[in-house]
Amino acid sequence: MTFETFEEIIVEPAIEADASRLGELVFAMERELWPEDELDLDRFKETARDILSDGNFRYWAYLARSQGELLGFITLAEKKAIYAGGPFGEIVEFYVVPSGRCAGIGKSLLARAVLKGQELDWPYLEVAAPHQPAWKTTLSFYLNNEFREIGPRLEREI
Repeated sequence: MTFETFEEIIVEPAIEADASRLGELVFAMERELWPEDELDLDRFKETARDILSDGNFRYWAYLARSQGELLGFITLAEKKAIYAGGPFGEIVEFYVVPSGRCAGIGKSLLARAVLKGQELDWPYLEVAAPHQPAWKTTLSFYLNNEFREIGPRLEREI
């Protein structure tokens, strides 16, 4: 397996004009995680547009680019919990295109998430790693970047 190298990685906030591309990247992430599911690309684009235009929601999206090429994204949401002492951050979505993995893209996005957390005085960031052992490299990435395991999270459709 070969990995690309990228000159300068720029991480910047996603804006409403980025919604279509952000939706495409989230679609690619979901396709990789759940290849058997039928997914609607237009729905992902529309949802990205709706979320990025909602100024009342505590949600942030950051895009990583190198030489104009979009290589990944990270989204954050603020949550509150008694055990956390109030607000804390959650990495909701995090994806790097396959050609950008092991090239510092993920570390750059994560560094921006940590900076946002520091700006908002969050005590920590939480994240749910995908199913193990199939995604062990994802878990290793988090563990190598100062995260600790606190147990899996589950979801239920309502």
